[in-house]
Amino acid sequence: MQTAHLLRLSQSVRTFVEEVETSSGLAIDVVANPKLNTDGPVGQGKLKVCIEANHVRLHAPTNGYFPDGGVRHEVLHVNRLHVEGVPRLALAEFVNWDPKFERFLVQVDNALEHLVIVPLELQHHPERRAHWDAVMGKVWTIAIAETLTSELDRRIGACLHWTFLRHVLPESITVDAAITLLKLHNLRAEADCFYDKVVPKLGDKLSVVKFFFDWFSEVPRDRAAIEYLDSSTGGSILSLIPS
Repeated sequence: MQTAHLLRLSQSVRTFVEEVETSSGLAIDVVANPKLNTDGPVGQGKLKVCIEANHVRLHAPTNGYFPDGGVRHEVLHVNRLHVEGVPRLALAEFVNWDPKFERFLVQVDNALEHLVIVPLELQHHPERRAHWDAVMGKVWTIAIAETLTSELDRRIGACLHWTFLRHVLPESITVDAAITLLKLHNLRAEADCFYDKVVPKLGDKLSVVKFFFDWFSEVPRDRAAIEYLDSSTGGSILSLIPS
């Protein structure tokens, strides 16, 4: 990470960034992106990390938004992929370019990763709880309530985000609204069962991915793959979803 950006961070976050860079063999390059200035749950800005086998770019607003907790969150994603060797969901090799399904896989993978990453983030930065409360507020009042119109999409969103609330933010101000919406769509029982079954598997990403595709059998698992990044070769390895 460029020195000017490192110096804006607390010593503990700076040390974490440097450790991940050393262990992964990749520099985390901060890229100014004014389009992010009004993004985020409350419109104050948002960080976005793009992680590939041979580079990592942390896109940051130009309005000064560069919080310790937000930076740690994005670098935790880097650590998972490039240091711990945890795979991510990707399109299968034989699948032609399918931006809609690829975007879906990215969103699912991000939600699954947050079940592991956000608890670590909050251990170091409890002030970030307000950020995640705001994120969940938008998810439940806009995404699940209005945007997700198909039954499958709503089931997936409800299960993933209810699991996040119960596992990460059980005292969130959003819980009551989430319960109301789950009951409205008759999804409370399924979401609770999904939570009970997926949380014990969080230490093994492959088990989590297999469980997701088993639970939501309508999602075409043969069009998806698990991708391992390898910074030493600058490439990646795609494998089939475990059956």
